[in-house]
Amino acid sequence: MILIALFLGIIIFVGGFLLMPTKGQRLTIGGLGLIILVASATLMIGNDNWHWGMHHHTETATTSIASISPDKQLNVLIYQPVRKSNTEKVYVYRKATQKQQRHTTASLKTTNSVHYRHVHQAKLITKTTTWRYNSGFWRWLFSWTGTHHELVGHQNTFVLPNSWVTLSTHQAKWLSSAVKKREAAAKTTLTQTVTTTVKKEAAANPSLTAKELAQIKQKTEKSVQKVAQQQAVTILNQLIKQAKMQSVH
Repeated sequence: MILIALFLGIIIFVGGFLLMPTKGQRLTIGGLGLIILVASATLMIGNDNWHWGMHHHTETATTSIASISPDKQLNVLIYQPVRKSNTEKVYVYRKATQKQQRHTTASLKTTNSVHYRHVHQAKLITKTTTWRYNSGFWRWLFSWTGTHHELVGHQNTFVLPNSWVTLSTHQAKWLSSAVKKREAAAKTTLTQTVTTTVKKEAAANPSLTAKELAQIKQKTEKSVQKVAQQQAVTILNQLIKQAKMQSVH
């Protein structure tokens, strides 16, 4: 409607000053057209630059999320710095009910924050703010020209249990590599320990049958694995601390 008013203002202004027969009519009609023209242009500029007749409308969505790490002992939220920045980040996550990875938007209108809480389920709270008209009149007035539903910004808040950890993609890769090396070393240690124990038992008691040696081997494996499991959390925490010390890029 504001475009129609602007167009009418131009027509009345030009027609009033050029077509009216008397000076008084020219001033009256032309002045009216000028008022309509200036008012329409002012409203358009005000709406475009300062969003006159509009207000912020915020919608909130909460999504349960899960770690993208295949290791069930490691709950991690991954981020990728944008343009080697330490402040602008894109976070990678997945919904708790899906396996597909998702990521936040790399945009100046998107802000991200991470908070640790005493909660059991990790969540992503997304607040989407847009411009909306104050009333139907304003929406009708700025039909075809206004900024109804124009995005103001996205605010992503990750609420994570205290057991979670946040790492950059580079740090996560380092941690994954370190965990694999540690698992390989633990496997080698297990094999060596079991082999050494069985040999010692066989040397100390040559009369042991193959079945008895197999039982000793099985018992030793369980014992070594139990110790390894008890140490696993401590070792993982140490590796996480080391990963955090790595460069984010």
